[in-house]
Amino acid sequence: MENGLPNTNIEPGSLLDLRLNKGILPTLDIAGHTFYVDLRMNKLRPKDDFISKGIDFTEIKDYYDRDRRAFVIPYNPTKREFQQDDVSKMTELPTDIIIVQFPNQYELDIVGWNRKHGNSLTDQDVKQMHFEARTLPWVDTNVIEHIKRNVAEQLQPKEEYIVNQLKDNLYKIPTDTQRVLPTYKVFGTEFIVDVNQLELRQKANPKNVISLSDMEEKAVQGYRFWYSPNTKGLTTYAEPGAKLAEIPDFVKLDPTGMSKKHNISEDIMAGMDDFKLMVDQDAFDKIAYKGIIPTIDIAGHTFHIDLFNDKLHPKDDIWSRGIIFTELKHYYSHKDNIYTIPYNQKTHTFQEVSLNVKEIPKDLIVVQIPGKRTLDPIGQNKAGDLNSSDYLKKHGVQLKFDAKVIPWHQTRFAETVKQNNGQEVKVGQKKSTSPKPEESEFSKRKGRRM
Repeated sequence: MENGLPNTNIEPGSLLDLRLNKGILPTLDIAGHTFYVDLRMNKLRPKDDFISKGIDFTEIKDYYDRDRRAFVIPYNPTKREFQQDDVSKMTELPTDIIIVQFPNQYELDIVGWNRKHGNSLTDQDVKQMHFEARTLPWVDTNVIEHIKRNVAEQLQPKEEYIVNQLKDNLYKIPTDTQRVLPTYKVFGTEFIVDVNQLELRQKANPKNVISLSDMEEKAVQGYRFWYSPNTKGLTTYAEPGAKLAEIPDFVKLDPTGMSKKHNISEDIMAGMDDFKLMVDQDAFDKIAYKGIIPTIDIAGHTFHIDLFNDKLHPKDDIWSRGIIFTELKHYYSHKDNIYTIPYNQKTHTFQEVSLNVKEIPKDLIVVQIPGKRTLDPIGQNKAGDLNSSDYLKKHGVQLKFDAKVIPWHQTRFAETVKQNNGQEVKVGQKKSTSPKPEESEFSKRKGRRM
């Protein structure tokens, strides 16, 4: 009798009698070993094992999954303990741990939980005294996702090889100093309109610049951006007092300047907008209306940009599955709008690599491919039920792209290979093989997870 006061209204021999009057603890089986559910000690205490420290509920609190209403933890079956590994450094599936799922403290021991928290102990429904933890397959966790992300990060160029390139292809020329530039007021503050540089400069503080690069294109015509009345510059919607500023096309802000910049008479300019001046009309017409599909050259082979099927399809290679964008999600940089992927030159496909190899893969190279909206913004517009011409001014339209090849020695992967091998490895040695982990379909959940 755990509390010394037996409840005589409870049926003798019932689960509630065993738990409340006899003081018997519930048990949980994890991977073949029995644990006592001991809420007074706030832990799962392994039966017949005085070496293991057991599993402390305080240590695993971040591993509680609110969607599943259960703990999902990494567990070492040999030590019979919770084992927290650094998933940010994992390069292969762990061999010493498994992932297990079991109920929360309340479900494991309703009597112990209510006693610990001073709740009423009457009319408790104890449905079971023994539980079985579920061992999850790796594909039901996000460990494989972490491993793939870790590999993708190793393919990035090392700091000394990163070249900062402009993220837009805007046509900019030196500021026109031969005339007084027009101004435009943004919430009462006067800005100089510089169409040659495609920017607004605060008249009272020319160092305060709002560039078209930092604005969002409105559908069809005009631009908008979040504006801070305090700094008179760009901000985010989260800043208290931020206002959404909207401005017309630059042809409306300064028709004379745009006429001069693009060498078009002002009479003709009257019927034009920024789209017609800033977007390659020939390329737009061919893609939007003549059905011509843009292409990208990857290491000497041409690929059709087939966003309808969400892939890059290699020309003149019916046997290749091509490069499928859904397989590249861990290799995409939102910051740079670029995929950096390992590419097999023989099969014309994306191919995963292992971070545990001791040689640079023979047939693989690292290539960088622009994001899908850059590759085919017109196709993306159609897929989103937008006008074909929407949101094209900042990044333009191209019929042909070239993927950038990153030499292995410029990547962090090369350093990893050296560490694995203990010496410098040259490209062209025997090709390595590594098992390909299954694709995880695990959806991210609340709580800290493996």
